[in-house]
Amino acid sequence: MQESNTIPSRSVTAAVSFSRAIRFYEATGDIERVCDLEANIFWCKKRMNIDDVKTFLALKGNDKSVTEALAKADAVASKEIPKTEAKNYFDRAEKYSKEHPEDYEQIAVHYFEVAERFVGTDTSLVAQKLSLQAQQQQMKQIQAAKESERQTLFSKSSSAALAAHQLAAIPAPDVLRTSVAAVRKLYKENYAKTKPSQKGRLATKILNLAQDSKDDPVTQFALLTEAIDLAIGVGDLYIPFIACDVMAQNFIGIDAKAKKKEVYSKAHATPTVQSIIKLLDNPEDADANSIVGKYFCLEVGNWAVGLPLLAHGGDADFKAAADMEMLKPLIAPEQIELADKWYALGKKAKGSAQDHLLARAAFWLRQAEPLLTGITKDRESQRLDEIYRQVPETDIDYNHITVKQWERLLPRSIDVSATSQTNDIGLALTKGMRLRIVPHPADVWTMRYEQWTWNNGQTGTFDTDAAGFTTTLHDHRFATAMPTRWIGAMVVTVGTTGMLSPQGEISGEGKVMVGPYMPSGGSGGVGRIRIKIILLEEE
Repeated sequence: MQESNTIPSRSVTAAVSFSRAIRFYEATGDIERVCDLEANIFWCKKRMNIDDVKTFLALKGNDKSVTEALAKADAVASKEIPKTEAKNYFDRAEKYSKEHPEDYEQIAVHYFEVAERFVGTDTSLVAQKLSLQAQQQQMKQIQAAKESERQTLFSKSSSAALAAHQLAAIPAPDVLRTSVAAVRKLYKENYAKTKPSQKGRLATKILNLAQDSKDDPVTQFALLTEAIDLAIGVGDLYIPFIACDVMAQNFIGIDAKAKKKEVYSKAHATPTVQSIIKLLDNPEDADANSIVGKYFCLEVGNWAVGLPLLAHGGDADFKAAADMEMLKPLIAPEQIELADKWYALGKKAKGSAQDHLLARAAFWLRQAEPLLTGITKDRESQRLDEIYRQVPETDIDYNHITVKQWERLLPRSIDVSATSQTNDIGLALTKGMRLRIVPHPADVWTMRYEQWTWNNGQTGTFDTDAAGFTTTLHDHRFATAMPTRWIGAMVVTVGTTGMLSPQGEISGEGKVMVGPYMPSGGSGGVGRIRIKIILLEEE
């Protein structure tokens, strides 16, 4: 519904969602929630037009549930309410306003319903005025949020939001050394790991612990010091920035800017580090903003931090794309336009920068994809296929993966036969290794067990037909709860461990075997299921 402030057609989507939800609250007798939803449906109906409704229905293939939801919205909006009810409606709106004084959108919605349902009454005039006032406050709120989003790490005041609590003294050097030693001893297993990615994760963990350790200033300072040192050691330039701010917010005599200059002056003097130091003194330095913005977006993939920097930067092409990102485009043509900008920049880049840019293009193509039709849909689908041949698709629900998503996964496929519970997939795990097994969502195998009786004495537990066949139903595709197992459900073993479910991350030590679960004495089945193995970064 918030999107309908700039795209009125989104009111249809909101009305359908509210209309579906209101039925549940009506069934439970939750009158207060029903009234809230009716106010929102009324608001949406006043913004909708017949062309928007027709377009929405066409996109949904005239889905019956959508038609019913829209009919419900019509009934709510056209409901005849006696004028004598005006005060009750106004009192509800006023009650909401007092209980949620900062929720200007909903305050406006509630008063708007009163104003429109009871036109011609004094109550309507008062409600109309209050609704307009709330809408004006909402616009100010939205504008302030937009301005805040465009601020960078450097344009935000480093001394802003100083904690209201009493600041602590910086620990004495010997006390600090003792506390640091205690931290390292407590997390010695993490400190023993030497890969940069592992040290980076430890730095993040230590920083999070520091932010949650305000009751112990000495330990908090030690944690912050360790987070900075670990991060600088592996070239992470974000954690030190945040750690310095936390120090300034909690300890006496620490100036955030001065502390950052001290920390970054000890780092390897790359163009990014030099630009960070420049931005500490001049947050609007265009060239420095571009350099640091590209570091966050194209080297570490932190778009939330990098985009505002690019928007303040001097590289015109990156600035144009970042400015468009700041507007959060909601309609498909604009989303495709933004995807095209990142795609064009990606084709010019090399290495990891190209991967990050193409992945960003794919992100926006996925936002637009559900609303595309015809040749546009085919063209953008082909572009996604092209991108995913180079970079992995993200945000996949592996338990409900589509055939298209499975085909786009980069690893080669491996056939797993139904004839054996222990198919050797040619992979052995060592300590710390993790993987994910992703079966093809449409492949099946068939198991044969004649006159099989489950251990609770009930026959037919597996929905076998008269010949004793059990097909692998999607609901029972994996052995999800050990030791309960479904015949034909996929199981995995690692080394000498017992059978595991292939859902989620798999770890252990030893050879990995995959196959269908079959009771002792089972003769297996027929068919094969293709799987892909995704190796995950070691912890």
